[in-house]
Amino acid sequence: MTLFFYLLTVCRTLYTGDSGELAFVIDSLGIAHPPGYPLITLLGKFIVSLVPGNTAFVLNIFSSVLTACASGVGAIVIRDTLFQGENRQETQAIVVSISAACLWGFANALWASAVGIEVYSLGMVLILLSLLALNSFFETGKYRTILLSVYLLSLGMANHLTASALALPILYALIRARAPLKIWLYSASLAALGLTLYLYIPIRSLNDPILNWDNLSSLGAFFDHVTAKRYQDYMTGLRLENYAENFARSLSLLVRQYPLWLGLLGLLGLALSKRLSTPFKIVITMVVAFNFLTVALYDIPDIEQYYLPSYFVSTLGVAALLLWLRERIERMRPSRVGWPLYGALCALVILTIFTNYNANDQSQNRLSYVYGMNILNCMPPNSILISTGDNANSTVQYLHFVEGVRKDIEIYDPLKTTGLLRKKLTVAGDAWRSGFDLCMQMIIAYPERSYFSKEHMLRRNSPFDYASLPLTPHGMVYRVGNHPVDPTIWNRLEIPEFDDLSHIDVKGMTMLCNLYLNRGEDRQRAGDSTAAYKDFMRATDIASKSPEAVSHNSLGVFFRRHRVVGLAEEEYRKALESQHLTADEKANIFVNLGNLQKDKGNFDGAMANYSRAIAINGKNTEARYNLALTNAYLSVSHRRFDDAVGWFEEAVSFSVADPRLVYNLGVLYDQNLHDTARAVYNYRRFAEIASPEAPESRAARRRIEELSR
Repeated sequence: MTLFFYLLTVCRTLYTGDSGELAFVIDSLGIAHPPGYPLITLLGKFIVSLVPGNTAFVLNIFSSVLTACASGVGAIVIRDTLFQGENRQETQAIVVSISAACLWGFANALWASAVGIEVYSLGMVLILLSLLALNSFFETGKYRTILLSVYLLSLGMANHLTASALALPILYALIRARAPLKIWLYSASLAALGLTLYLYIPIRSLNDPILNWDNLSSLGAFFDHVTAKRYQDYMTGLRLENYAENFARSLSLLVRQYPLWLGLLGLLGLALSKRLSTPFKIVITMVVAFNFLTVALYDIPDIEQYYLPSYFVSTLGVAALLLWLRERIERMRPSRVGWPLYGALCALVILTIFTNYNANDQSQNRLSYVYGMNILNCMPPNSILISTGDNANSTVQYLHFVEGVRKDIEIYDPLKTTGLLRKKLTVAGDAWRSGFDLCMQMIIAYPERSYFSKEHMLRRNSPFDYASLPLTPHGMVYRVGNHPVDPTIWNRLEIPEFDDLSHIDVKGMTMLCNLYLNRGEDRQRAGDSTAAYKDFMRATDIASKSPEAVSHNSLGVFFRRHRVVGLAEEEYRKALESQHLTADEKANIFVNLGNLQKDKGNFDGAMANYSRAIAINGKNTEARYNLALTNAYLSVSHRRFDDAVGWFEEAVSFSVADPRLVYNLGVLYDQNLHDTARAVYNYRRFAEIASPEAPESRAARRRIEELSR
């Protein structure tokens, strides 16, 4: 039954999120984002080699089948843990396990895994098979079952690190059984065997596939990739305030899976039920505890599917709770209440389908496909696209490299296609050069042909600062250099209409917002401020559904950059009132509010906001940098030049500092403090780090000559 609904709601084309990247990786046998996902890559390649059709659609169907398998294996786990021996063949056992598995299959997070290619469905199949084998070990004591559990766990780890939730339970089972040394050795060997799938990553990276995340050229780079070191910045939960906020979000996501608070009631059912064996109860308690406690360390908007192991345990608890209620009722009234129990379970399944259907019906969702096509359709013939941002990369790279759209253009990415960049620029020997440096060299070499993809929402860790580059908006891309704006380009682009925004997930929301922000930006630059404001307001309406503070904060940053101060202030206010607001993000918002006050000339208000940010997070570099910078300019305005020098020196010490601050120091020593030696030192210091073509750089060199005579 679950497969029927999955196929009914599956996306017929390229889906949002990481689906485009995964489809590209699978088709080309590339290297996916950390930790690399070798198992789904190889298995998916086998599928697309066998099954004809559009690659994205075939893989979406494959994900539906895997999710249905996760539901089916879930039925077996529920039956084998809630019923014993011959009772497993009784009608009650079969009906309860199938009904509960359907309930599990229609949980929001699992259903969302079925409508587009992702790694989570395969992960849950392996986790549940490993859990099934572990339960068999508790029942039979046969070591081959726990060895099977270990191997399935290691395969799960080669798919997604959420499978690590079973590592401690397996360790507990081995210790509890007092397993002999040879079993420990076999277990270690089988664990290592499954993890050898990760060797695909360095081996394939040596062959330099088109999509080659991080261009793994050393053992250290490989280790950093498989441990997802790149994403350590998302581990905001290392601070207690952030952790509490993330943990609260995890509970709200559990409630969201089913109607009637069934997710939380399921945990109650586990506590009350006596049908589960004590060892298995300990195991699933460890799974939920590990899953909740570790995932709450991360702060990413699309975190829901990381909790799938806990959602399954909760579903098991719902079935256990209904069986417990039945047993209690039968004790009070010695009459059979089996059929009412079955009816209640079926009613819950039907209610869950009705509740979750709209949010997971992606059968008509073309947003990701349209988004990518819009970007490609903005590109002139034989041009070069520097693609940045998850949404742009996932869509345009799949459409271009897999479906062959716009083969006349070249597409490069500073993280994933450094091999292509080196070949284009013939700098194969400069292995130390970053993808960012290579992209900037590309722009210098081909300024008339170069374009950037536009991405305004959720741009964390983007290597490019649009405001610091000479760019002209051109639909869904930026053209390098200063050129006339042509807003008529939007006449050949499409913005999908959604009557019901519940159909789109957080990645879809950012895509739709970006479409309106990009069109509004073009209209604003062309002088049509009224039409631009309407687009900006539509973006805020779409984002208003997001419970994430980071969504509103990124909108505020965009509006401030485009001098729409009222909307910027409103979005920062919404960010501070958001359902999910970590302490780190709150500090970021106060920094942005400070920047807004600084723009208005209200330096006292700016410093107050920077100070609030530092009080929340003393390590917030932007707050400390801006506070020092504001104090420096205030000191200059009050002619306290010695104080200004100290504040400028502090500001320069931060990695985010504008190099022109060093030039300012030279000017202060030169014109105000009349310290020639320090003036020359700072002018030279600036000339070494600034572009030789910058006006300040030429002025610094000229002044050095004058002072050195």
